[in-house]
Amino acid sequence: MLKLNNGEKVRLVKRRHPLLIKMEVFPLGSIFFITVLIMAAFPFVYQEPEWIESIYKYVGEFNFFYFCYFAITIVLLLFWQVIFMLFSNYYLDCWVVTNQRTIHTELMGLFRRYISSIYHHRIQDVSVDVKGVLATYLNYGDVQIQTAGKFREFLFRQVPDPYETKNKIMNAQKEFLRKRKKR
Repeated sequence: MLKLNNGEKVRLVKRRHPLLIKMEVFPLGSIFFITVLIMAAFPFVYQEPEWIESIYKYVGEFNFFYFCYFAITIVLLLFWQVIFMLFSNYYLDCWVVTNQRTIHTELMGLFRRYISSIYHHRIQDVSVDVKGVLATYLNYGDVQIQTAGKFREFLFRQVPDPYETKNKIMNAQKEFLRKRKKR
């Protein structure tokens, strides 16, 4: 849970572009769906191979049908786990811009999270990098913040509206510096 300082207000919360997560999950989801269809059709088309019948006398009670079902279920479980990690990574990786600082949270593993923040008076430069036709057409890109502190740069990866994000960060920085001068 992210804790804000006294008087700190959230100006902007950004995640990666939603289409990018859909592009990562779609192939896996398609394979998952096809595998479920195969599992549903499997009992109707199953015919035990002859080589299995020939080794029954050595193996004893062995049901190849249930073994195939078990193997397919393990594959489905692995696909589900990968899809779950992709969604968790998408949802829990975010960048928060407040009126005092910029906060970067990133999921490094299932039980490991990286959180760093930089106060706006330490920001030296904010730049935008939009690479490729798809990024230009869908209006997403990387926003990089150069800092004067221990962490030399913050990188907002594949965020929607990168130019608007840059402007909001710069406006939050100007407001912070203006209020700081008044004190």
